[in-house]
Amino acid sequence: MRVSIYPRGSLKKYFGFEKERVLEVPENLTVEALFKVIGFEWESCTSFGFAAVNGKRVCINAPLKAGDVVKIYPRIAGG
Repeated sequence: MRVSIYPRGSLKKYFGFEKERVLEVPENLTVEALFKVIGFEWESCTSFGFAAVNGKRVCINAPLKAGDVVKIYPRIAGG
């Protein structure tokens, strides 16, 4: 199945690409497994904030479907 992934903000440097990347991945892959497919270990990145699939915030164990758009957002702080 095909999914699109977009790193946002400061996470672009971790992913090694700045714009959309379309990937062919196995069926029922999770967001976390998608990270591993592209060589990104989310636990080791303190900048990781959250993932959104098709515009909705999801847990990293959320399953993906064909055509999903995954956006990965950095952690931000304000005050």
